[in-house]
Amino acid sequence: MRKGTFSICHSAMAPAQMQPCTPELLNAAFDNQLVSNTCREIATNLQKVKEGTLTREAFDSLKGELKTKNLPVVCFHAMFTDGYRHNESAVPSGLSIYDVDHLTIDPRTYYNTKVAGREEELQIALVHISPSGEGIRLVFVMPKGMTLAQAQQWMAQQLGDDTYDGCVKDMARCSFVVCRDYLLHYDEELLFAEREVDVPDEAENGNSQFLPMELPVPAEETSIFEDNFLGVSYPQIVRAMEELLGGVPAQGARNNFIFSMACHLRYVCNDDPRWIAQVLPRYGEEEAKFISTVRSACNRPQTKTVPDLVNRAIEMARKQQQVDELILQNGINAPKPPVMPQRLTKFMRLITKNVPEHLKPSVAMSVFPSLGAHCKGVKFRYNDNALVEPTFMNVNVAEMSSGKSAVNKPIDAIMADIKEQDTKNRKLMQEYKEQYDACPADEQKPERPKGLAVQWVKSDMTPAAFVQLMADAGGRFLYTRMDEIGMLNQLKTNGKGNNVTEILRLAYDCGEYGQERVGTKSVSECVEVRWNWNASTTPGKCRRFFADSMLDGTLSRMSFSTIYTDDDRMPLYGIYDDKYTKQVQEQVALLNDAKGLIVCKKANALIAEMLEENRQYSALADDDVYRELSYRATLSAFKRGMVLYILNGQKWSREIEEFVRWSFHYDMWCKMWIFGEKMRRAMDLDKAALVPGRRNLMEFLQDSFTLDDLNTVRRAQGMRGDGQAQLRKWLQRGYCTYNPASQQYTKSPQFIAKHQKSAA
Repeated sequence: MRKGTFSICHSAMAPAQMQPCTPELLNAAFDNQLVSNTCREIATNLQKVKEGTLTREAFDSLKGELKTKNLPVVCFHAMFTDGYRHNESAVPSGLSIYDVDHLTIDPRTYYNTKVAGREEELQIALVHISPSGEGIRLVFVMPKGMTLAQAQQWMAQQLGDDTYDGCVKDMARCSFVVCRDYLLHYDEELLFAEREVDVPDEAENGNSQFLPMELPVPAEETSIFEDNFLGVSYPQIVRAMEELLGGVPAQGARNNFIFSMACHLRYVCNDDPRWIAQVLPRYGEEEAKFISTVRSACNRPQTKTVPDLVNRAIEMARKQQQVDELILQNGINAPKPPVMPQRLTKFMRLITKNVPEHLKPSVAMSVFPSLGAHCKGVKFRYNDNALVEPTFMNVNVAEMSSGKSAVNKPIDAIMADIKEQDTKNRKLMQEYKEQYDACPADEQKPERPKGLAVQWVKSDMTPAAFVQLMADAGGRFLYTRMDEIGMLNQLKTNGKGNNVTEILRLAYDCGEYGQERVGTKSVSECVEVRWNWNASTTPGKCRRFFADSMLDGTLSRMSFSTIYTDDDRMPLYGIYDDKYTKQVQEQVALLNDAKGLIVCKKANALIAEMLEENRQYSALADDDVYRELSYRATLSAFKRGMVLYILNGQKWSREIEEFVRWSFHYDMWCKMWIFGEKMRRAMDLDKAALVPGRRNLMEFLQDSFTLDDLNTVRRAQGMRGDGQAQLRKWLQRGYCTYNPASQQYTKSPQFIAKHQKSAA
């Protein structure tokens, strides 16, 4: 007989720091802001699963990582004499946990239907929604004389449940703390009351779960333990560990391999052989021998320091899991564009607040050209040490009458200050022109005014006007908004055909452009092109317009957005008034005030991660198009992040990081959706054209070969079509002979003698 209490720890990652729980510690955990934010983030992602925009596998992985990193844990079953959460030092508290997972109804409905009003009768001290939002947990006082398993079975009978989580029979089993909003019932006095505890031995009651050294995990209980470690799935960790240990060995060496794997897995499976048996493959070994080997590994003396191999395996598995999730969520075959983050920066919340949910991604991507137009002399240092400027060209691609014009009002609010200044400068310029024309021929003409910059310009301008406007801008950005992508054709280099894409590429890189003329009234200037613009179009028109620009770098320099919705109801917009414009202008002023080189190490660190993720994704997907487009798409995402960094008072935030990641994947999804197949065909043709003359295909064939062998060689050399016509020529010229019985061709002795060196 003993007085029981339970224990708490600030993190599941610190199993050796369990301490007796007090009301103050538990209440502080319920009210912790990080706990509240984590529960909210998990709930947001669960909603994405229900909407079909996030896979269940990705959600489970994200949920596991968030819980493990951010949530404190409570072990209601026991306290531990050595502070380490394991059965050997557990002192039972007299409390039991009853979990019902993956409810098909709302957890609150379950509580109101089955539990509410019976708390005192059933000695229930605490009821809360699980962190996943899909289950419910009850903490209750165990009836005297019952084991944990018996107490849970008893509670199931009281509530009339056929199914429940009957695997929480381990004294060391912990529960993640939730926010106070998730509490449905909390009897603090009962939970922390002193009670006499008399828990019978589990083994004597037919429950040998506390004897893991003796029995393997029963087949029906293969999910007793967590399926991930710090958010990384155990199958990924096992695969990484296999690779680091040299790969799965042959049959005769598997016993030693299993022993070594089990020794290393002890560090991530709480030194529990049942847990190890759950995650470790059998590798063809007999079950009894496998269990004996795992038991021997767990009996082996173990250091407290985690081996380097285990840490490397976890890191390898984490990176591979991230790549797998990227392929799953953001791959080129995803049916829908990536979902915009729920948490946004202050500016992004403001600029998108007046449009319906399905139009927010389009607006969020489309406002950056106008934002960049407010920066003068601002540069960012990219990861390759190149200095870049906030150059943006965005094309909004969607079907007719889909709401593409929703971007106009937000852009108008952003450009209000520039438009006001342009109006004044246009008036002064017009007065100059009138003075110039009115001046008699024999008098000295007035000089062209300096510094009359006009930034918001029309697309209908000559190359000379474009150069002059750029020179007048004095390092500021020109900005153009076009209702249709075809309006870009109004600006053509020297009027020679549709080569406006040359200027577009220069605009992204701030390259030099200009013209030399001998006439006194002609424009002779060389300027750095700073020209941001927006355009809208439909998918078909977009593909036709850029049909000849698949591989010249034009598309990779642009950003694309779209509008996706299944709702055909009329969208409801907010009000764009002077108050709204004033709020936008107050934040845009931060861009006007920014000067010189702006550095954010956290932005560069994020880009380094993304570049590695993109490299791995391209390799795994074996997609050259994705790889080529991803380089500048990552750079554009970096620029967007840096603009938001300035708008956020030059403070980096998680909201900025999430937006940068999302904007990259969103941009890439749009590009692959619009141009993916056309670019692949263009690349195939380009590669075929780069073959430096045809080599003797006989060199790549064995002395005897088939038509399939020849076709394989032809494809490898970039050749199309079947090789039958080629074989007929070879037969006619005596290069080979044919055996109808074996359907094989054989190089002729004459050919071998003549080309012996090559054939060898």
